[in-house]
Amino acid sequence: MKKILMTAMLAGFISSTSQAADIPDFLDPADIMDAKFNCLTEEAKYSKEDQKYVDILWDETLQYLTSYAKALTNDTASHCINSDESIYETAGGVKRMCIMDRRDMKNLVKSIYQVINNPDKAKKCFGAREDVDWIYSPGGELEANSPVAKWLKRTTFAEFFDKKVTNLEVKKYGKTFTENFSKMVTGDEIKMPASFPTDISANSLPNLWAAAGWYPMYAEDSERNKRNFMNIRGGYAYAEIFGHWGLLRVDTINGRKVGAEIGMVTQSVDTFYPYHNHAIPEIYYTMREPACAKQLKNFAIREDNPMIKTVHEDDKTRVVAFDSSVSDEPAMWAPTSADKDSLAYFHQNTIHAFDIDGDCEAKPEERAMVTVWARSHAHDKRNDYGTTLLCESQSKPNTPANRGEVIECDLTKTKW
Repeated sequence: MKKILMTAMLAGFISSTSQAADIPDFLDPADIMDAKFNCLTEEAKYSKEDQKYVDILWDETLQYLTSYAKALTNDTASHCINSDESIYETAGGVKRMCIMDRRDMKNLVKSIYQVINNPDKAKKCFGAREDVDWIYSPGGELEANSPVAKWLKRTTFAEFFDKKVTNLEVKKYGKTFTENFSKMVTGDEIKMPASFPTDISANSLPNLWAAAGWYPMYAEDSERNKRNFMNIRGGYAYAEIFGHWGLLRVDTINGRKVGAEIGMVTQSVDTFYPYHNHAIPEIYYTMREPACAKQLKNFAIREDNPMIKTVHEDDKTRVVAFDSSVSDEPAMWAPTSADKDSLAYFHQNTIHAFDIDGDCEAKPEERAMVTVWARSHAHDKRNDYGTTLLCESQSKPNTPANRGEVIECDLTKTKW
């Protein structure tokens, strides 16, 4: 059956490049139609035989982006206008907003509509990134079911953790992560939030999830990872679809710098992604049904929250601390699921963390928190968009900060 499906995908593939999405009335058609694209790199060239695989990947990319833009601007389940509702802070009470009130999100959505309504132009900025040696294939069943992933022959997670990771404990977690990755991102527990018009998970876009190119960004030893937990280092990876490091790499559209950076994240169950921050905004859509109430939890505290205290600062950095040992600390975490508070927006310098409980899972090693992820200011290199800064224990510097102690974080002084 799988062989028949793969053959049909190759033989019956119809490129989406001749199609265009309806332009919603909150966008100016003059900004969308016949947009002018400048790519970050030269157009990738492929043989006729190889191009059919690239076309499959491109088609699934367009499906992914189209559904994502429509979800962000879907107001049917919110009090917003042309906008989904998001959490943006949990410490001191859960705070929500209409996400499209943010100019960076409006620009992100506009960029997507410019891409999907000018697919032939945008495709010149698209490539399979087969020449990049630091993004990987999950391997296993996910790769086996994808003709595109099999054609690309990327280095697999198994090879990466075996040859490039030196810490033995991280290797162990990485082996479990690799063996179960396909089960983590597929199946009935993966569910799209209601705002999405179509399923863009690995259940429906198998080639994109298998072949996008994944990066286990914390697995290798580094100065930063002294502040990280071993199970996260071996049980976390992300892939970028649209952005400076992704498959679709656009510098400008109509002369405007493109800041969109869009992809997906997988974090193993029974892990704590430590408190961290970065200089640009970031969003997540939860696309997983929890196994029990409050299994998947988000924490977020903005840099101007009264609980944040300045330790010291210079012209580039403000070092801050907050005490997570207070009695109401459990109330500072907000449950998330595909059905409830699925969308989170973290402003620049928001300190955030993700706590994924594994106690209520029958087979926790087979489950993960799966999200659609994005950043919005990838073009602003003044604010070092690419660096995620992990916080530390104030009492034990350069070690990961646990819940229940004083957390110290380095915040970037962002430029306007």
